[in-house]
Amino acid sequence: MPRYTTTRRGALRTAGAALGVGLAGCVGGTDGSGGSTATDTPAEPTDVSVILNWKPNATQAGYFVADRKGFYEEEGLSVDLVSGQGGSFAAKQVGLGNQDLGLGTGVALLQARNRDLDIRSFAAAQDSNAVIYTVSEQFGGQLTEPSQLAGKRVAVVAESAKTRTYLEMLLAEEGIGDEVELVSVGVEQQTSNLLSGNVDAAVGIFSDALGLDAEGYDASMLWLADYTPSIGRTVFTRPGYASENPDVIRGFLRGTARGWVWASNDPEGAMDQMVEARASLSKSRDVGLLKLKYTAKNLVLSEAVREHGWGYQGADAWETVVTRLADGDVIDGDVSARDAWSNDYLDTEAEYVGDYASQVSTDYDLPV
Repeated sequence: MPRYTTTRRGALRTAGAALGVGLAGCVGGTDGSGGSTATDTPAEPTDVSVILNWKPNATQAGYFVADRKGFYEEEGLSVDLVSGQGGSFAAKQVGLGNQDLGLGTGVALLQARNRDLDIRSFAAAQDSNAVIYTVSEQFGGQLTEPSQLAGKRVAVVAESAKTRTYLEMLLAEEGIGDEVELVSVGVEQQTSNLLSGNVDAAVGIFSDALGLDAEGYDASMLWLADYTPSIGRTVFTRPGYASENPDVIRGFLRGTARGWVWASNDPEGAMDQMVEARASLSKSRDVGLLKLKYTAKNLVLSEAVREHGWGYQGADAWETVVTRLADGDVIDGDVSARDAWSNDYLDTEAEYVGDYASQVSTDYDLPV
């Protein structure tokens, strides 16, 4: 399996050994350079493997910042960020015990549980990145609210049952489910169908709209997560591993939240960290920076995070998503929503977790 590990731990580990148990994090402001972290840092960090949902990219900036800035180390952890091949692959590897923790969507987690892989989400890392997007040249103006989709044709990837289910949930909640024609298209054919005039809008991810804007189109988009319950990227592991290593889970979540604070407040610096970690990202640095900003502002800093803190998961959202996905045959109906998630390891007393929203500034100038 290909592995990607950021390494700058030697000096930090030596320093940790010299200082011994009891090293606490520094107190800092909204620049994310300090703050409440672990109260007891072991002299020798605990090794933890974390398989990413995909290859290293800007939407994972908080994890790389936390690693490269030593936030995980201050939590007593030596973290390996392992390059992934999709959320389903990550869920399988964690479920089989090949990796300690993983990143992937709630749907990937639920489908893994369908296959009797006992994994559980311990934090909602970010909202779903799915959007409905269009261009004024085809739509006749900007898309600003779901009701505008009434009487329109919307492209949906045929193979993406979860996305279609989320869209149908949104349209039903808006009361326009019978007024919108869903057009099944192939993978990555949404934009071509949109520009050809075959459809009026399409469902994809936010970078689809960014790409159209970069090409000179007047693009607009709606985030599905703003209008209907969805489960985006989660941090998951096996319940048994969590119960045996509670400090690892709590420390990783604290360090990750701190990493996202730093990345949100200094996206350019965070993108520099990503490029240093993965040199090939330098070729698309500007696009990566945009993705990072959109992720920090729209996906990580969600309404749930503003109200409850970073990583918070709500029972209602999980129950609704499980029910609708089961109705759409995306998952089996015998999956228990309650067994799929837990907030038990979220340290809401840590400022970067419980007070995440007050620690970040995401007033970016974004094109779409």
